[in-house]
Amino acid sequence: MDGSRPHPRRGLPFAATWWSFIFPLGACVTGTSALAARTGSQLFVWIAVVLYALFVAAWAVVARHSLRHAVRQRERARR
Repeated sequence: MDGSRPHPRRGLPFAATWWSFIFPLGACVTGTSALAARTGSQLFVWIAVVLYALFVAAWAVVARHSLRHAVRQRERARR
């Protein structure tokens, strides 16, 4: 390769703005759950379950990165 093309980065750097993805996903889970309860549709129940699983997974990933970032910042402050 001649180096004229940029190489894609591996992974995204953590930023506190990652938490901004959690609220809309939580709103979708809540709305879909309410729709499932109101209509009694099993389709909406299963969609709500899948969205909830995605919500929990996203929350766990962002929380883990937040804690790791906080620990790194604290270590830097001690130096």
